Amino acid sequence: MRLTSKVYEAEDLAAFVEMAYERGWTDGLPVLPPTDDRVAAMIKYVGRDPGEVIGVVPPGEGVATIEKIAINAVMAGCKPEYMPIIIAAVEAMLDPAFELLRVQATTAGPAPLAIISGPVVQKLGFNFGAGAFTGTGHRTNATIGRAIRLILWNIGYGRPGQMSQATLGHPARAAYLIAERPPDDGNPWEELHVTNGLRPEDSAVAVFPAVTHYQITPAIGTQTFENSIYVIVDSICHLGNFRAATQKLLVLNPQGAQILAHNGWTKAKLRDLLLERCVRPVRDIKRTGGLSATYKNHWTKLVDANDDDALVPSMVGPSGLQILVSGGWGSASSQCAWLDSVHGELVVRKIDWSWD
Repeated sequence: MRLTSKVYEAEDLAAFVEMAYERGWTDGLPVLPPTDDRVAAMIKYVGRDPGEVIGVVPPGEGVATIEKIAINAVMAGCKPEYMPIIIAAVEAMLDPAFELLRVQATTAGPAPLAIISGPVVQKLGFNFGAGAFTGTGHRTNATIGRAIRLILWNIGYGRPGQMSQATLGHPARAAYLIAERPPDDGNPWEELHVTNGLRPEDSAVAVFPAVTHYQITPAIGTQTFENSIYVIVDSICHLGNFRAATQKLLVLNPQGAQILAHNGWTKAKLRDLLLERCVRPVRDIKRTGGLSATYKNHWTKLVDANDDDALVPSMVGPSGLQILVSGGWGSASSQCAWLDSVHGELVVRKIDWSWD
């Protein structure tokens, strides 16, 4: 196998780590040396040409070849069998619907969240239980999330103060990945990739341009259904990021999801109820200052801005609210989370395991 990337020499691991810092190959965390044998093993696993171009990564317009992706995967600590997931994630982020240029460069500073679903979750040992949004000692979660960030850093040059203009940034811009609970382990509903057009037997990675990550305690099952829904709606409809109708992701713990399912609530039925109720009147939305009118679904494009009683939707259409089941078994508080997007939308890609 012929690799074409420039070769750097380091005396030992410590020397390489210092070189990585000096040359800006990392955003602050230590990385592993991408030696020829490890990079070649990554590429061999997927059986593709090292020079094959997956796409051009904004804002720096670096060319993401299989070899360059493999280098960053090795630096993140990935195994070769993680490569199909990482490639699919890059393809998803490069979909125009995701708007990666704006996600990387905007002042809002969102972080792409990778969502893994399907048989691959159990096959590769992803954590979908307690602490689902963190690595919790699971190499798959932490290193694949890290590889995605290094690709955006080293190939896309999405670096704060340079091509990224994030005002505050997102703490998840180190690694951001969650795996969905499988149907045979606490998830009573269809998986995310099925909701978005793939088959149950498929494995998939979805990417979501998350700007807000908000844990909530709706106490599903320990108070009335109406009160639980009220808490969820009130949380989603805060004015902090309500200048436009943006796609949302609601993550329910399995206990809460099972209680809802046992009482006849399908994912679609719950989604439609929340879409109906997540609205606020124009008089409230005017308090946001009317900024960022470039949003595709800016509130002034959805209702009559002169009608103070008109109700502005927080989300538009069935795809506007995506629902995911993950995490540990909840307490009486029934911890859940909702995430708001900025600029782009969720994109789902099937993971190709044909070479495995």
